[in-house]
Parts: sequence; structure tokens; C-alpha cells
Amino acid sequence: MTADGSKDSSEPPSLAPKKITNRFANLEIGDTISVNNRDLTYEVIDTDNYSIIAEDADSHQVTISQNLQSGGWTINEQVFHIETNRD
Repeated sequence: MTADGSKDSSEPPSLAPKKITNRFANLEIGDTISVNNRDLTYEVIDTDNYSIIAEDADSHQVTISQNLQSGGWTINEQVFHIETNRD
């Protein structure tokens, strides 16, 4: 998104939950994925019907799981670093 709220034309189009599910269904351990057009990539280390566990190059793990009610997918990242800026 741009500062005015419009979609940035360089962003890839959003995929339907079913299409995302189909892509996840074809993943195998050792595959590399990226999420939401980030530069960060993850290596798949475990899969099941409703979740993927992946790890970045620094061994930080994320779980990508399916919401069984909506069919959508979410990524839950472990917080491994935070910076704050107080005025």
C-alpha cells in the first residue's frame, strides 16, 4: 500500500485462500518460500494439513496456519528482536 492507501502497483496481486492452500499442499520439507512479497525467505521444516513450519536463515521459526472457519492463512512469527523509539 502507498501512503495514500492505494495499492502499490509493484505489489503482487492477493491470492485467493484456495489458491494459497493449493500451493501449501504441494510443499515438501526443504522447499523455500517467501510470504507477502518480503525479501526474507523461509525453508520448510515441517508440514501437515493445516500448517507449515518454516525457518529463516538465522534459524528463527514461523508457523503458517490455516483458519479452518475462513479458509485464510496467517503467519505467526516468534519475536526475536524489537527496537523502540521514545520521544
